[in-house]
Amino acid sequence: MPDDSNVRGAGDALVELAERVGRLCREHARNGQLLGLLEAAGREDLMETVTGLLAAPEHAPDLMSRTLDAVERVLAEQGVHGLTRPNREWARLPGVTARTEPVVVHVCPANRCTRAEQAPAHCSLTNQALEPVTLSP
Repeated sequence: MPDDSNVRGAGDALVELAERVGRLCREHARNGQLLGLLEAAGREDLMETVTGLLAAPEHAPDLMSRTLDAVERVLAEQGVHGLTRPNREWARLPGVTARTEPVVVHVCPANRCTRAEQAPAHCSLTNQALEPVTLSP
C-alpha cells in the first residue's frame, strides 16, 4: 500500500491555513483595531499582502502562511498572541443532538478560509458578502 502521509499532511496544512485566514478575517472585521496595531508597527503592508493573496487567481499557500506568521510576530511584539492559530480542543456537549433540517450558512467568498456564519455577513479581507450555502443534515 502506498504511503499517503505526505498527501494527508499537506491537506492538514491547508485546512490549518484556511482556519488561520478565517480567524484573521473575523478579527479584522471587529473594530479596525488589528489594522491599527499593524500600522503602529509600520507593517500595514502585511494586511495588503493578505488581501492581495486572497484576490489572486492562483492560491499561494506558502506565501500566505509566511505572511500570517509575520502578522503573528508583529502582533506578539505588541502583546497580542495567537491571533491566527486555531484552537484545536473539542469536546461533545452533553445533550446535543444532530439537526434534522437543512441549515444555511454563509462562507468565505474566496474559498480560502473556513469562516462560516449563521447570519449573512461580510468578509473584511475581500470586501465581499459571505456566500450562502445550504447544508443538508
